[in-house]
Order: sequence, then structure tokens, then C-alpha cells
Amino acid sequence: MTVLQRRLLLVEDEPLTAALLAEVLGAQDFVIETAHTFLDARQALDAFDPDVVLLDIGLGDGPSGIDLAHIINRQRPDIAVLFLTKQPDHRVSGDADPDLAPGVGYLRKDKVRDTEYLLEAINAVLSDRAFDVRDDRDPARPLGDLSTKQLHVLRLMALGYTNDAIAARYAVSLSTVERWAAAIFKSLGIPTTGEVNPRVEAVRRFVAVAGVPDRA
Repeated sequence: MTVLQRRLLLVEDEPLTAALLAEVLGAQDFVIETAHTFLDARQALDAFDPDVVLLDIGLGDGPSGIDLAHIINRQRPDIAVLFLTKQPDHRVSGDADPDLAPGVGYLRKDKVRDTEYLLEAINAVLSDRAFDVRDDRDPARPLGDLSTKQLHVLRLMALGYTNDAIAARYAVSLSTVERWAAAIFKSLGIPTTGEVNPRVEAVRRFVAVAGVPDRA
């Protein structure tokens, strides 16, 4: 009996990570096509015609994986989508779109214990059970206690912007940004007195989770 091989488009901008994933999944009866950029992925959607897309959020300069997922949802709803990313949830990316496309799965790379765990997640989205794979909704995820506004402000801090610059971006007063910052420190359990600078500590925690953000 012939086993029908499923077609998986792997969209990952880090070549080494892409190569490792392609090798692992290629040994699991998947036909693999790899794309490193948003444009390459757009072309592969038609040329390769995948059953499922395994997708990172950060794809270098230009549109993100979140943008690509929305395009797939509009134009090719027959294709299953699973995010595989180091980010605890998409809000830390600073992406302009506040929501993920409906019906996608979200798997954190640090939670992938073995190949079987990843395969279970892929099979879940292929079986229209993406709601079973949503690490971005885990209440215990890093920075999960911060609101979307707080995460965006913290990301600007990590980009090196001063409170004055953040105030200008949001068209608010400096005192408002100072209140936002104080609320961030409180949510993260960072004391505002002592030997550690709370702003530096908050940025350190953001970078540890999300990496150093790219300045647009």
C-alpha cells in the first residue's frame, strides 16, 4: 500500500535551523520545501502547494510570518499553518497586526522536547485541531503578565528609545510613559530601589525571551 507523503513548507530565516528541521521532518515521510524569506515563501505556496506550513515569525526585513499566515488564511485556507518560534507569543514581535490568523497553531521552540512532540503538533493542525497547539495562550509563558501595550513599550525600551521618544511616538506626556514603565516593573516583580536599574533589568528580561529586536 502506497503511503501518501504530506507536503510541508518550512519557512525559517536561519539556514542552520532550517536545515536541521528539514532533515528531521524529511525522515518522517514529509516532502520538504524550504523558504528563508517572505517572498520565497509566497512563491512556494503556489509552486510547491504544501499541505502544511511550518512558520517562524521573524523573517528578516519586510513582512513577517504573521503577515504570511494572514495571506494563507485569505487565499489558501486549505493549507494548515503552525508557527514554530522562540517568541512566547506574537505580541513581543512588535508586528502591526494585533491578531494571529484564525485556525493557526503556535508552538514555542523551547517547548519542543523531541521529534514526536513536534509531529503531534503538525498532525493537530493538519486535523483542524490547531486549538490544541496554542503555547501563546499559556498563562505561565514568559512576559505573559504584561499587556500588549506594556509589551510594545518594553520593546521600544529594548530598542534603546528614551521615555521622551516613547512619549512622542504615542503622543502622550512624559509622566504617562513613566507610569507605564512603573507598571511594567511592577508586573515583572522588579523593585525600583536598590542596586539594579529597573529599566535595564526589564530590557534584559525582554531580550532573554525575544532576542534583540530589529529597529525598523
